[in-house]
Amino acid sequence: MKNSVKVGCMVGVISGVAAIVVYYLLCFLLDVTFEKITPVSIFLMSVVVNIIGALIYAKLKKQSAIPRWMYAFITIGVALALSLFDWAFPAEPGIAGVANTLHGFVATLSIAWLPGWMDRTVRRTKS
Repeated sequence: MKNSVKVGCMVGVISGVAAIVVYYLLCFLLDVTFEKITPVSIFLMSVVVNIIGALIYAKLKKQSAIPRWMYAFITIGVALALSLFDWAFPAEPGIAGVANTLHGFVATLSIAWLPGWMDRTVRRTKS
């Protein structure tokens, strides 16, 4: 569990910083600002969801023959659900376009990095 939290934290920090850059880029290009989306909230939520994702991936690794695929499907499903929620019940006008992009971006980075880092960390600790 300690390794899962550590890897989730690392992926979360990196994806959080990258998502903040994307947020500022989108706000600049679209000429919008939001009160509900802040760099702190983006960063914290990226870390939290990646820690949860690492714990889920560790569980899938023990119980599934195809944990990467299962993790990818779960991550895409959760990001899609969050995006649909933001679209159906926007906290602010026009927030869904930016928030949905951030959901997809953080989910993509999580799918790309988290399983590989988890597998490498587990191999290192077993050696």
